[in-house]
Amino acid sequence: MHCREAYEPLLTLLRRDASGPYQGVIHCASGPPDFIYGALELGFHISFAGNATFPNAVSLRALVPLVPDDRLLIETDAPFLSPQPVRGKTNEPAHVAHTAARLAELRGVSLGALAGLTSRNACRLFGVPEPRA
Repeated sequence: MHCREAYEPLLTLLRRDASGPYQGVIHCASGPPDFIYGALELGFHISFAGNATFPNAVSLRALVPLVPDDRLLIETDAPFLSPQPVRGKTNEPAHVAHTAARLAELRGVSLGALAGLTSRNACRLFGVPEPRA
């Protein structure tokens, strides 16, 4: 689910119609902390894209540490929102490494740790078996 500038109306609608925890993703997360907390309470995972690397995205980056490890996802949003090092070029899956590096830095973990937890989260959410080591 993607929400832009309709945070409270969306939460109100989802709370009114919820029959239990949702299984889904807040895609390309943005919005105030209250929206992130509300989406988490409803069962959503929170995914960040390349715009979290933009220099002026201070408020967006402040959301990254609010998401618990077991609900964090990362995405390319290809072909849009190329991360800062490749900004202005068409986004592609390989560029997610730049976003992952920035998220790891913001959370104070290694890139490998962030990659592991976001991969496990995606597999669990989407019902995909985790790859064998």
